[in-house]
Amino acid sequence: MTEKRRKFFYQGTKNPHATLFPSQSGRETGEDHRTGCMVCGAELVYFATLQEKTCTYCGRRLLADAACVNGHFVCNDCHRSDALAILRAVCLNSRETDCVTLMQTIRQHPAFHMHGPEHHSLVPAVILTALRNSGENIREDQILTAIQRGGTIVGGSCAFNGICGAASGVGIAVSVLQGATPYTGDKRQLAMQATTAALQKIATYDAARCCQRDSWLALIEAARFLESEMGKQLQTHSIRCEQFAYNKECIHSRCPLWPAG
Repeated sequence: MTEKRRKFFYQGTKNPHATLFPSQSGRETGEDHRTGCMVCGAELVYFATLQEKTCTYCGRRLLADAACVNGHFVCNDCHRSDALAILRAVCLNSRETDCVTLMQTIRQHPAFHMHGPEHHSLVPAVILTALRNSGENIREDQILTAIQRGGTIVGGSCAFNGICGAASGVGIAVSVLQGATPYTGDKRQLAMQATTAALQKIATYDAARCCQRDSWLALIEAARFLESEMGKQLQTHSIRCEQFAYNKECIHSRCPLWPAG
């Protein structure tokens, strides 16, 4: 890929893959697969150890922890490139004060997949955006910093690294709010306590990943933590799941988002 085309790709458009890679399987008609493989929609297979694969989109040869049953591999950068562009655009312009409403608005965009590492940026971004819109003094560069930091957490970190990216997102938000660094003991401690609180809540469920459920749990715990530890009010609310029919790993009635009745 030339540098000019690479720049266009990572700036993010509605569907840059269809333009840049018109011959790729599953992209000829600009189809977006919100679940499974981004290229063809097939089921993903996770590896016990890393395997070297070539990304279908950017062409880089990288160590991968998953590929689809048809052999397609999409790297983390390509998986979330469109989604992060949408996340930046919405959060910098939104006036929504409820972080759950903001999360659901963003997740409804076709560029945002049902599961994926883009949720690791989503959680801290909507926390900071909702707080800013509720009157907290939060700058645009702080929201962008939170998005960038969330983007460093790889997909599958909940299982492979033992820490859900949504929980890390709560810690990122608290870190940005305080201006924490590795040298600031009290601020560093509070950021880690925020992550721990969210992770403990998410880890109470014996369940495969569900980015909607885990992100919502992280936001609910973030609201509790911010109020009790920092005196800040973060608006949240309960939601009813509308995606369970598309999530093969759904835990149904054991999920707090299961639509009862």
